[in-house]
Amino acid sequence: MSRRRLAAGAVIALLVVAGAVAGLAALASRQQSRVLRAAGRALGRDLQAEHVGLTFRGGVGVALDGVTIGDDRAFGGTEPFLTARRLRMRLSLLPLLRQRLVVDRVVVDEPVVRLVCDRAGRLNVATLGGRARRANAAPSPPAHHGPAFQLGALRLRHGTVRYTDRATGRSLELTEVAVDAREPRFGAPMPLVVRAQLAGTGLRLDDIVTQGVLDLAGTQPDYRGTVTAARGTLGSLPFIHARATVHASPPDLVLDAATVELLGGTATGDAHLTASALAAHLSGRRLDLASAPARRGVPHAAGALELDAALGGPAPGVEGFRNALAGSGGFRVADGRVAGVGVGAAVLDVLRPVIGSGTADRLRSRYPDLLGSDDLRFTKLSGTGRLAGGRVHSDDLVLAGQSYDAHAAGDLGLDGETDVTVRVLASPELTDDVLGRSRLRPVLVDDGGRLAIPLRVHGPLPHPRVTPEPAFVATITRGLLTESGLGEKASSLLERLLGGKRHHGR
Repeated sequence: MSRRRLAAGAVIALLVVAGAVAGLAALASRQQSRVLRAAGRALGRDLQAEHVGLTFRGGVGVALDGVTIGDDRAFGGTEPFLTARRLRMRLSLLPLLRQRLVVDRVVVDEPVVRLVCDRAGRLNVATLGGRARRANAAPSPPAHHGPAFQLGALRLRHGTVRYTDRATGRSLELTEVAVDAREPRFGAPMPLVVRAQLAGTGLRLDDIVTQGVLDLAGTQPDYRGTVTAARGTLGSLPFIHARATVHASPPDLVLDAATVELLGGTATGDAHLTASALAAHLSGRRLDLASAPARRGVPHAAGALELDAALGGPAPGVEGFRNALAGSGGFRVADGRVAGVGVGAAVLDVLRPVIGSGTADRLRSRYPDLLGSDDLRFTKLSGTGRLAGGRVHSDDLVLAGQSYDAHAAGDLGLDGETDVTVRVLASPELTDDVLGRSRLRPVLVDDGGRLAIPLRVHGPLPHPRVTPEPAFVATITRGLLTESGLGEKASSLLERLLGGKRHHGR
């Protein structure tokens, strides 16, 4: 008897539960159109769905398939602001029984969001929620029965965000976007966490995580938080562990305390970008230049780089951006080399009539840092520079090696054109090996008794032209002419040197 009573009780209980679920389903079904209307009013946009049905996953709710949210017509609203494969709204049961609509959670699957920044710097998301219309409308009377649409949490999964800046033509795409927002409201700050991948022209960021607060109550969206990325590339330069604090109120973007690990060292800085201007500061420590990507045939450096620089100008993408940039900075490289410049070959060409045949090979072997190859090796390279008009100018470049030191001044264009004068001072040992007791010694050494060779490096950076200064050639020629039997040699020297020598490719 007791078993029968238990079985009967269970059947009754199941029937009661089934009836309750059926009643709630009927009630929720009657609320479907209200859900769409309330959500559309909350967004301030047209909300459509190919199919609306019920879902019991995680509780009673409404499931929308083939969701489309229209864009603001002021931004060319022919394309939707958002499309999504599915949108699920879980309804709170107790308010539903009282004919009130409270959405406990919204989950959006595979959304594609289209963000547009117009030429005036306004984002199409700025009018989301009808904030522009509400700002100009008369205050509405207070509601007595609670808001028509309350939302507890928003989750977005496997999303894509496509950003277009119409002023500059730049575009970015965020993929695998996941968003978790607590109590999202258009009229108050909302805490959120976003995870994504980013791919754009010259920039890639993997495993992005940003945590902060988004405020949509003002005339422009405002976001403050932190952002990290596990790895990425800037151009062809890879980096890891990027992090910064961010304040974004489009078109303004401020990055503070930015830190990124690259080339075996660390770069830190900050940047402020507006619709019309860019200002940035950058510092680098222990950067291994040998690890930097280099184009084939272009002179490149190796060594440990330290640098500090400041940069300002118009916003990227503005016409004439590169030539309008201005800045200044300083750098230092320890224990490195500059490959492919050909200074050593130019020095030997200048000295060949003085040192005689067979001596060049011995000098290459004894002084490999300067003369051994087209790689100029150094213990220190340092200087400061000023950027203006698309060119970097420096008056105090210094290179120092074991057998020489050099001082340089000149310009390097952002287009790769270079024009630099270099004064190479040989060490006392190298000076003695080259000049010995030559009668040319008094006219070829400086006040310190060291051989001084002035050179000019000019032309396109991939294949710079390294030539001696004509006045120096003339000095050697006059010295040679004072020695009997050397007139023919001096003539040959002038013919060869005044024409210059192009290295790598000539």
